Amino acid sequence: MPAVDKLRLEEALQDSPQTRSLLSVFEEDAGTLTDYTNQLLQAMQRVYGAQNEMCLATQQLSKQLLAYEKQNFALGKGDEEMISTLQYFSKVVDELNVLHTELAKQLADTMVLPIVQFREKDLTEVSTLKDLFGLASNEHDVSMAKYSRLPKKRENEKLKAEVAKEVASARRKQHLSSLQYYCALNALQYRKRVAMMEPMLGYTRSQIKFFKKGAEMFSKKMDSFLSSVSDMVHSVQEELDTEAEAMRVSQQDLLSGNESVYTPDFDVASPVINRNLIQKAGYLNLRK
Repeated sequence: MPAVDKLRLEEALQDSPQTRSLLSVFEEDAGTLTDYTNQLLQAMQRVYGAQNEMCLATQQLSKQLLAYEKQNFALGKGDEEMISTLQYFSKVVDELNVLHTELAKQLADTMVLPIVQFREKDLTEVSTLKDLFGLASNEHDVSMAKYSRLPKKRENEKLKAEVAKEVASARRKQHLSSLQYYCALNALQYRKRVAMMEPMLGYTRSQIKFFKKGAEMFSKKMDSFLSSVSDMVHSVQEELDTEAEAMRVSQQDLLSGNESVYTPDFDVASPVINRNLIQKAGYLNLRK
């Protein structure tokens, strides 16, 4: 992995414009990292929330499958096979829900928690040290300004010594805060790499574990069951196709009959009138 940029601790006391300029680059980087971390955390929390919702949804699905038996369908005769099949599916969903619940817990522990800890610990520490460094720098600037305004007369040596002591104390305080701040910014360059990678390791490993457990749990015992259900569905679909074709033919036959059946007070015994004849003949039309 490429080398990490660092602030030189030995330059903290001098606090030169060059050092301050480099410090501003590190501060800009930390600000960008903070914004990105917040957005990344939102995305990860959304994934975790979706997994939790999956747990609740599968629970509801299992209950709804079991509720089929209690629906009292008016035409429910012969539903015993379907009821038992849905009950078995409900059991399968319950077993899958155990895996989903375990996955949700793993995502919380290995994906969401590390990024939360990084934000609350490392980024908050940098922000706090930045504030302390700013306060110490302001205090040092005030003491230096006070020292620079002292008169040059010898009778003010006592006052000058007191102010110089104040400046030394402020400079030491600033030096200490800058060292702590620089160390935190340097460490952040390493910690951000860990913070970005560790949650995704947790996410990926959790998903792989979930799929492996699911395969181990269902691959053997489910094959025959799913094959049986698939055959049953295929058989019912074939029966439906055959019945649908028969009903289509019957419908055409019924609709192609005499339209007079739609006439009010239609007499079934009356002769049928053929309205499709082109030529007609009768005794009134015959001439001698």
